[in-house]
Amino acid sequence: MKRLKPSRLLIIGGLCFAAAIVIRLPASLLAGAAPAPLQLAGVSGTLWSGRAAQIGIHGQELVRGLVWRWQPASLLRGELGWTLASTDTVTPLSGQLRAGFGGIRLDDLSARLPAAPIFNLAKPLLPFQLGGTLLISAKRLDRHTLIDTSAQWLDANSLVTPQANPFGSYKLALQQQGNTLGWQMTPLGGRLVISGHGNLGPTGPRGSLTLEAAEGQAAAFAPLLDRLPGNGKAHTLQLGPAAP
Repeated sequence: MKRLKPSRLLIIGGLCFAAAIVIRLPASLLAGAAPAPLQLAGVSGTLWSGRAAQIGIHGQELVRGLVWRWQPASLLRGELGWTLASTDTVTPLSGQLRAGFGGIRLDDLSARLPAAPIFNLAKPLLPFQLGGTLLISAKRLDRHTLIDTSAQWLDANSLVTPQANPFGSYKLALQQQGNTLGWQMTPLGGRLVISGHGNLGPTGPRGSLTLEAAEGQAAAFAPLLDRLPGNGKAHTLQLGPAAP
């Protein structure tokens, strides 16, 4: 049997040592590497199999008890893959995280998330302190692709209309438009009709929403609608600069 040269043994030993280190990398590294504005807390395990007790945005909880597990079979497709799952009854989530030469994407995403942390990212919506639940479903989701993606805003509410909460549910249709995400909102039912369309890009949301209280409900929504320009029953909320 041919003996390996000491230099080759050193290289092989070094690679094995590096692989052992990578396999044991603590999941706590994710807490510092999470892209803003996401925040991870209570992280345990490793990069390959671990758990985050909470994932939040600017201190508001978004997902509770998220678990990830590496899927070795994804290497056959030339990428890294993890299963994601949260069985928490408040924020259930499931999906597949993929990372490869084409970037990072989410496959087969299904999530039920609190709406407040996401809506509060849009400055024009901050004064209304909107809440409720977002149902999100996507076959594939990345920076440039949306496949079979849908969202619903359920049990919508606002801190400025406590006597009228929850005031409705709405459908959000999403469509990729180049480097921006086009959106359209339509009502599913409730006491406040909200509809509109626009897009979401690197500078934030653009577009407009029309809000109209149901018959006999104007007084209940006055604290919200009186802050917006309007003509008669309909009021308009402008998101970002108006289109030229």
